[in-house]
Amino acid sequence: MTLRAALFFLVTHALVIALIGPQDPVGSYLLLITAPSLAALACVRRARGSQAACKWRLLGAAVGLFSLALLALLYRNVAGLAPAQITASSLILYVFYRVPLTYVAASPGGGNRSIRTVDLAVIALLWLLYYLHMRAMAPLNTALWTQCLHTMSSVQNSLVFCFALIRFLAEDNPDRRDFFRTLSIYALGYFLLALYINTYQPQIPDGSWADLLISALFVLLAVMAGSRRRRPPVAVSCSLRRIVDAGVPLMLPLLLMMVALLVARLQPGLAMAGFIGAMFAYALRSVLSQVEVQRQRDELETLARRDPLTGLGNRRSFDESLGAAHRRARRQGQGLAVLMIDIDHFKRLNDTYGHPEGDRRLRAVAGILDGCLQRGDDLLPRYGGEEFIAALPSPEAMHALHLGERLRAAVESAALPAAEGHVTISVGVAWQAASDPYEPGDLVDRADQALYRAKHAGRNRVHLAPALQARDAPAAPRA
Repeated sequence: MTLRAALFFLVTHALVIALIGPQDPVGSYLLLITAPSLAALACVRRARGSQAACKWRLLGAAVGLFSLALLALLYRNVAGLAPAQITASSLILYVFYRVPLTYVAASPGGGNRSIRTVDLAVIALLWLLYYLHMRAMAPLNTALWTQCLHTMSSVQNSLVFCFALIRFLAEDNPDRRDFFRTLSIYALGYFLLALYINTYQPQIPDGSWADLLISALFVLLAVMAGSRRRRPPVAVSCSLRRIVDAGVPLMLPLLLMMVALLVARLQPGLAMAGFIGAMFAYALRSVLSQVEVQRQRDELETLARRDPLTGLGNRRSFDESLGAAHRRARRQGQGLAVLMIDIDHFKRLNDTYGHPEGDRRLRAVAGILDGCLQRGDDLLPRYGGEEFIAALPSPEAMHALHLGERLRAAVESAALPAAEGHVTISVGVAWQAASDPYEPGDLVDRADQALYRAKHAGRNRVHLAPALQARDAPAAPRA
């Protein structure tokens, strides 16, 4: 909604109230229902392309439910029903109005389905508690019922505003920050307006100037949601963001405890159910959150050691696993072989076919090499660029050389198209016996030198690095 349209709407509503007023409040009711409907549409429209799309939709749903509650009051007025005949249905609609509003303000969002289910269960218990208490109090004492209703509404409205404001101050994402700014302003306006009407004008008739105040609040929300102004990112203190992120899961249980505290004097059974539900839900959510964090940590750990293009390990995983492979080979009484593998003329292949096709060749070669190394002790990561490296137990140098030849022949027989002919590889092989005192890093250097010689000799071949002599070995450390 533009500013001009908002002013036109409010002027129209003011004229209806001034000319007709409480004598026939239907016209004012119709405009009063239209205002939150326009705000709901503006929120849904704002969700398009926004990183806070789900939050905008939930706010739109909440405001739409408020329109339905006003529609129920209009029906009461048109049908000539007594206030008591429509109280229950109006109360249900106002309860439902606060459900998505509370969820979007107090729920951390994100997480897996189980965590979101716990949040929704807390909100469901919160408003069930609220509704049962109000329903039980209605037949007893009208004044007491109204006082309880106003008190609980004020507490809930103020907490929704506080939660939204805290989320706004700690949010650094521009889209989500704009959303929580809008929600904070709307929640504050709703809290102050409800407090003013309930405290100073509780018996105000329908169709009076209070309707214009309510209409103005929703028109303001429609203007803010429909605004095309996008503010730049704001630097937020990391400490503040961490504190708020850690504290947000407490918001829903805290709200549930506050409502339980308000009903404790008159309905201790409901209050006890609220307290137990809040504590149990927070404990369950904490457990589920820890499980989710551990799962994400394991995934990140796996991704940190995995090459995303080929699905093989990366250089980091090889460097961390080489020492363990060396010790394992020694325990088995075997030597250790390292094979450095390079795709021949890979730059020319990329220049001819393009990088996407080059990536497909890399994946194909990785699959062929991985298929030739089937033992669980064999390491085969992508070492970098078009290079792969393998480390595996091997009883003798000739066995390692034959393995390198098998890898070379397997790639060549696949006949993958290349810039000139088919894709081939060059392999440098280095081997050391179980009794050799050299570090496994020396094997990598020797395999790299052997690869250089294989490429220098014409490519598409395997070269075995000569064994180190005693004089080439590093000096033994002194005792």
